[in-house]
Amino acid sequence: MNREFKISVEGTENEQELLRTLATLFSTRAGSQPADREFGISWECLDELPEVAESLFALEAYRKVEKYEPRVEVKDIEFENAQGLLIPHIYFTGREGS
Repeated sequence: MNREFKISVEGTENEQELLRTLATLFSTRAGSQPADREFGISWECLDELPEVAESLFALEAYRKVEKYEPRVEVKDIEFENAQGLLIPHIYFTGREGS
């Protein structure tokens, strides 16, 4: 499966389930789900300069994870630029009490 992002989850008992739900969230473009147009990630930021795109993507990721997968929190986001393709590496940790 070729993805435009990489996800790591640690510090939780449900790592495989969380990997699936987070992969679904990050591989769905915002606006494409008829029942919930907010679900997914907006990729419009990728039209910006790399530094701006990274900041806008990070804000989108934090907001959407908080709304759609409250069992984890974003620990860190690192960006890899591979031949002009911006690939976010997103690291999650379990929230206390989840």
